Amino acid sequence: MHDAKDISLTSSNPCMSDWLSSMQTTEHDSALLPPHHGDCLGCGPANPHGHHLRAYRHGDGVVAGHVFDGRHVGAPGIAHGGAVATVLDDLFGFVLYVVGELAVTRKLEVDYLAPVLLQTEYTLHAQMLSRNGRKLRLRARVEDQNGRVVATADALFIVVGPAHFTSRAPVIQARR
Repeated sequence: MHDAKDISLTSSNPCMSDWLSSMQTTEHDSALLPPHHGDCLGCGPANPHGHHLRAYRHGDGVVAGHVFDGRHVGAPGIAHGGAVATVLDDLFGFVLYVVGELAVTRKLEVDYLAPVLLQTEYTLHAQMLSRNGRKLRLRARVEDQNGRVVATADALFIVVGPAHFTSRAPVIQARR
């Protein structure tokens, strides 16, 4: 985790400071984890176009329920693959609460094993598989009401400092 002095970089922006503090806290009052921020596309309650995902701490990972609706349509009756990927990426963001680190998505790979249907309740699970320095390897799955896995995802997240989010011109490092 990063030092409190790193968060002081955002003292001119209280919303950013509150968000960074929340993201770096592994202790929460309940199993329900807070949204990343109000306007987050995946979980923000104030985003009218968002998924409004609600995730819960579950062991060393997270779990959430989700229903894709008409805003997420790809083919008729089926959720758009990008909408599914968005929800999975956001679910990985909740794993960061459990890990207690700020990190960003470097790579996201989704395997669609069956159509993800609209107006159907799904259960999503995610956890960290391993850590190697700043690299976090994460895995998720989407299960239908019968426990059948309809999609899986593997991701590589990179731990970053608060300056990554406060800088107006983020630096992209070459792959190693």
